[in-house]
Amino acid sequence: MDRLKHLLGLQPKYERVADTELVSTHLPQATAACALLSVKGMTCSACTSAVDLALRSVPGVSNVQVALLQQSAEVHFNESMTSAEELVTAVEDSGFDAKLLSVHSVDEDSTAQGQKPQALRLSVMGMTCAACSGSVERGLLALPGVQHAAVAITSGEAEVTYQPTVVTAEAIAAAVDDLGFEAHILSQAGLESCTLGVLGMTCSACSSAVQKALCAVPGVSSAAVSELSGKAQVWFNPATTGPRAFLDAITAAGFTGALVTGDESRAPDHRAELKQWADLLYMALVFTVPVFILAMVLPMLPGTEIVLSAPLFGFRVDELLKWALATPVQFWIGWRFHRNAWKALKRGVANMDVLVALGTDASYFYSVISILHHRFLQHDKSHYTPTDFFETCAMLITVVILGKYLECAAKGKTSAAIQALLALTPDTATLVELDNDGGVINEETVSSSLIHHGDFIKVLPGGRIPADGEIVMGASYINEAMITGESQPVLRSRGDSVIGGTINTGNALVMRATRVGADTVLSQIVRLVERAQLSKAPIQAYADYVASIFVPVVVGLALLTWTTW
Repeated sequence: MDRLKHLLGLQPKYERVADTELVSTHLPQATAACALLSVKGMTCSACTSAVDLALRSVPGVSNVQVALLQQSAEVHFNESMTSAEELVTAVEDSGFDAKLLSVHSVDEDSTAQGQKPQALRLSVMGMTCAACSGSVERGLLALPGVQHAAVAITSGEAEVTYQPTVVTAEAIAAAVDDLGFEAHILSQAGLESCTLGVLGMTCSACSSAVQKALCAVPGVSSAAVSELSGKAQVWFNPATTGPRAFLDAITAAGFTGALVTGDESRAPDHRAELKQWADLLYMALVFTVPVFILAMVLPMLPGTEIVLSAPLFGFRVDELLKWALATPVQFWIGWRFHRNAWKALKRGVANMDVLVALGTDASYFYSVISILHHRFLQHDKSHYTPTDFFETCAMLITVVILGKYLECAAKGKTSAAIQALLALTPDTATLVELDNDGGVINEETVSSSLIHHGDFIKVLPGGRIPADGEIVMGASYINEAMITGESQPVLRSRGDSVIGGTINTGNALVMRATRVGADTVLSQIVRLVERAQLSKAPIQAYADYVASIFVPVVVGLALLTWTTW
């Protein structure tokens, strides 16, 4: 009877050892686990298919999910048949770079879904060199629960993979703020954010009413309302709700709302930064050019020495003029370098601002001490001429400001190229309401940014498709050259998928939006470009390492030279 129960799986097999002792002969059960891998080098769907095939060919792998945008792979496998190291080897054998981020049992993951690593994108303002981005990256990696961090100085963004049960997104942003930079959350895993302008708020009760109305919308994760700026930021699930519902909620609360697009919120910041550097460059040139002429040009011209060496208050005229012109450049125009250098030293980092401040302060104060020493010790009686380097500090600060201006302009061109891709989406879309027979009973023109998942949209001949979707009525030729490069339009009919930004060259269509916002193909292309800026080539990583030790080495050599001298 016991034998029959064991064969039916009703009880384990036991070996009788004694009348009062039983020993189980069962083998330990195999543990199912889930591994998260970082996969670098994927650029298209063919790459993800190659990684997927390589991982599924490993014995014991039950399920594989490869994410192109996140550059990661989630693998469910049997630990008794394979290991996480073998998964990494399989990906590397397929021609990609792989790194193990985390491994956890499926049982633990099923009881706590929040333990799954999440991705976070931050906007980081204030980075000026590779040392700044390196300090931000090291500060992020030092946080508990952060598994991966990548910082791009060109785009001013950081991407972080973290465990939400250990650290929160707000804590990560606060850690960047503590480093001396300004951080804002751009996106979190599974959620999108939008900024709304709210008119009519006059007190804290108004902002609380708006926040309560926004949080009551199904699909909204959180909302923050600022009475001073008149703006509200909403985090939501794009598959459930969208900006149109938020505007309706604000209107129902008795206020007026408007959507602030990414172009309106980001472009002014870049233009303001570029204008700031341009103004600094102009002011620096106003003082530096005369200093350069006094120090380098006039002494070479015959007959000018008498005028330049004329005494004034016991000093040479040219010394006083250079001192007066260099001082505003050093402590007014170049004050931001001194301020940033002090912040960097408080963080224990020596960046290029430290080097600029040290170099210019050394030349400026040496010049001041030199001419004062000459003045009060009456060296003029021995025909001694003091040495000054006022032109050095002024020209150095001006050249650095010029470099910052050119760098900011170059970053603006990169941002403009990305915005040009997003500009392919039309500004407006025609929403339609269909009856049970598929007939159009109502039409409404709205902004393309207000399209929700599942909306029915009418696309006229010659118009651009406002979002990714599926054709539900009609057939037409679609120009998909922007995606495929093929100039010949492709026939699309009912049930076929269409891509946002492509051109309808034939008949009118009615489509249903299936992917909006960050899920569209255009947005994913932009994310690939931004991710390419976040990734670093080996030579770039080495250059960042050299930059991180360049300033301490230069300062050390200077101190060694001074000590020896």
